[in-house]
Amino acid sequence: MSAFELLKLTPLPAHLMSELQARYQVHDHGHLSDPSVLGRVAVMIGTGEMIVDAKLLATYPKVQLICVVGESYENIDMDAVKAKNIFVSATPGVADEDVADLALGLVLSVIRKIPQADRFVRNSDWVEGAYSLSRKVTGARMGLLGSHGLMKAIGKRAQGFDMRLAYFDQVEDAVFSKQTGMRYFSDLTEMAKEIDVLVLCAQGKHGCPQVVNAQVIDALGANAYVINVGDAGLLDQGALIKALQQKKLAGAALDVFVGEPKVAPEWRMLQNVVLTPHIGARTEGAQRAMSNLALAHLKAFFEHRDSPSEQPNLLP
Repeated sequence: MSAFELLKLTPLPAHLMSELQARYQVHDHGHLSDPSVLGRVAVMIGTGEMIVDAKLLATYPKVQLICVVGESYENIDMDAVKAKNIFVSATPGVADEDVADLALGLVLSVIRKIPQADRFVRNSDWVEGAYSLSRKVTGARMGLLGSHGLMKAIGKRAQGFDMRLAYFDQVEDAVFSKQTGMRYFSDLTEMAKEIDVLVLCAQGKHGCPQVVNAQVIDALGANAYVINVGDAGLLDQGALIKALQQKKLAGAALDVFVGEPKVAPEWRMLQNVVLTPHIGARTEGAQRAMSNLALAHLKAFFEHRDSPSEQPNLLP
């Protein structure tokens, strides 16, 4: 076992914990009994839900690396991290295929009202009459906002439904546009006017701006849908809830929420939404792939600890 000491800030997959304990000394932040550990921990590790602020970093002055087993590091105070010259590693892109699968599942679920239909059968409402009509998915116009890898994965699946695809970005990537056949928009509001489904799939953005606001939601119109499998902060949830309540939007499906796992009670009152508990990357394959990449980051960091800036996938 290595002499390097790690601090676990969130629950981790069982197979990852086994590997970590075999290689390093692993301490649980919630159950520390030896105060001397505070001055020996070199690495903090956890999922994207872990919160790392200036106060926590001051408690563990020897930390050199924060290892995120996941896409997002939005709960890490990057200013405090940079001030202490601490590196941050994450596992972006590893779960793109799994997140894309869920995105298309949510599109189908909200447009075809699949969860509602399930309840309709379970509640024996079918005996009272036929289920209400839903919208057609094939041929819909889909707009995407997010990382190119995830947009590409979702777009590939959407093409199976003959969807017409577009994407928004600050600057057009001509190669990406040509490879995917997606129409480029430099103005998100203008794209919203031209699509039926807006899919948010930005991952791992720190302090991402709330780009999908009331103006964008209004531009989508009463027959459109919003899907979010990316960062909750990209979306003005208050404006979205209001639009759904007033029937100014056909529906929404969300896998991420501001303040999760606590969810605003208004969501539970809406009938035109599908809600999932941040499960985009929660498959056995994705969890193992992210764990393996995190282990590789740790190995590379410790083996090259004299010059960590030369290691890939480390921020800043």
